[in-house]
Amino acid sequence: MKSIQKRSCDVLIEDKPINPPYPIRLPYQEINVGYGRGSSDLNCPTANINIPIDNDDLNKNLPTGVYFGFCKLRPNSHNLEKTKQKRVLSSNEVEVNKGIYLKDESEIDTKLPCVLSIGYNITYDDNQIKSRSLEVHILKNFEHKFYGAEMQLTILGYIRPEIKFNSLDELMEGIEIDKQVAREVLTWESFKDI
Repeated sequence: MKSIQKRSCDVLIEDKPINPPYPIRLPYQEINVGYGRGSSDLNCPTANINIPIDNDDLNKNLPTGVYFGFCKLRPNSHNLEKTKQKRVLSSNEVEVNKGIYLKDESEIDTKLPCVLSIGYNITYDDNQIKSRSLEVHILKNFEHKFYGAEMQLTILGYIRPEIKFNSLDELMEGIEIDKQVAREVLTWESFKDI
């Protein structure tokens, strides 16, 4: 049986049938404009989605930390009109294109591997997040951003707790290891067909 634990803070992940509360499935919902720190500071662009208030698994059973899973994207099913929107706590504007640039078979309604963070971004000293955020990094390169598109998310397992790193460089190193772990385990038999 395969297993992985790259750092002492990581949970041991084994290639065996998953147990509740996993898989946790979130229905399609709109991707929000966030701080932009994932792209600009960390080389890890994220899609920010809301944590549904009625989802007990996410709100009561899952600790803050880093998880792995799969997601699917699609253009916004309610509105395809492009707009501009300011980033959270910033005057910078970004295009909210509703996913109109997503490519058909390779990006729309296709199962894509991802690593995600549920937490408060505690490494940032100027952090102003008061409630838990859910930020998804898709392990695929995209030609265009897709703010306002819709994402469906399936969370399959836990990698590690949220950690306050001493610097952004340390955080970036930690994120790269999180990506490696997710890439590896999502190829295992226990996870790849969910």
